[in-house]
Amino acid sequence: MTGAAGAVGGYLAVLAADRGWRVTGLARPADEEFVRGLDAAFVTHAEPGWDAVADCAVFQERALALVRDGGTLVGVQPGNAPAPERGITVHTVVAGPDSTRLDDLLGRVAAGELPARVHAAVPLDQVPDAHRAVAGGGVRGRYVIHP
Repeated sequence: MTGAAGAVGGYLAVLAADRGWRVTGLARPADEEFVRGLDAAFVTHAEPGWDAVADCAVFQERALALVRDGGTLVGVQPGNAPAPERGITVHTVVAGPDSTRLDDLLGRVAAGELPARVHAAVPLDQVPDAHRAVAGGGVRGRYVIHP
């Protein structure tokens, strides 16, 4: 999967492994410890030929190029999926409200079963600075806002 060290990728690695899938995470070298901590294999460069790719980093066509002929690509950017080619099936995940599933996932985060990467906890008056930092890229984890 691309973006294995991100919020979506971190959750997906654990949830996919729960279903018995063998997971390999593509991420930056600095994120190796985090990705391996998800019980995923780790790569910083992926070669084409994967049965399936979950594109959590929104690589789009670059992720499609990694999938073997007849494989599957699952993206996270609705309305902007790459066109299928070489017999590859392309899906896009669309999130919707599901309070039962969300309750289960929050319980798993609280129990330490799903990763919750927190970059920093900031007061409300620092939200503009946090937003600029996220927009600039390279932030590992999420900001938690407190009063």
